[in-house]
Amino acid sequence: MVNASNGTANRHDISDSASDLTRMTDASPEALAAYYDKWAGSYDTDLPKMGYDAPVRAAAIMQGQNVALDAPILDAGCGTGLTGLALADLGYRDITGIDISLESLQAAEAKGVYRHLKKRDMNKPLAFGDNGFGAVQCIGTLTYVREVKKMFAEFCRVVKRGGIVSFTQRADLYDGPFTKAIQATTRAGLWEQISHSDPMPYLPNHQDFGDQKPIFYDVYRVK
Repeated sequence: MVNASNGTANRHDISDSASDLTRMTDASPEALAAYYDKWAGSYDTDLPKMGYDAPVRAAAIMQGQNVALDAPILDAGCGTGLTGLALADLGYRDITGIDISLESLQAAEAKGVYRHLKKRDMNKPLAFGDNGFGAVQCIGTLTYVREVKKMFAEFCRVVKRGGIVSFTQRADLYDGPFTKAIQATTRAGLWEQISHSDPMPYLPNHQDFGDQKPIFYDVYRVK
């Protein structure tokens, strides 16, 4: 149900975890895993109530960049698999998902769209070989990564030359260290920008997000 007076989701219609989302920005990896483990059971019903459409938008980016349907894609921070499901709906069939929450990974596995699912803390190096993916997408996750510059370098390492790195970030967290990490990765010659979106809705029906916390969709090509 949407509150007609202000357009925000009624907190009684979503789980307590969904209501407390903004409190997790600076959470430790352990606290973050526990939070999403708890939320995993209602995540797929809570997100649509908040107007969440990032998985569909992200999948359309892959399609728009002509990423081959059989290309191996890394879904970094896959959660319960909504992002992978959107890719699969477009015909992508070689998807690897990683996430810090075991309960979320189990929900993702039940969707039957991932070739591999692994529990990973993205504050650590990715445990994959070089050049093994045609693309990586990271949707709604970089908020929780402490050293974004290192993670960008990891994305460029595991994606083959000419492959795609697609990610989102909240507009209120974009300027400052996050932008500097993007610029440093570009100066290092690891990638080149393809596109940077206008501010887009993220959770428009959430009481703490609404129009005040839109996100950007960025797309880069690995060099």
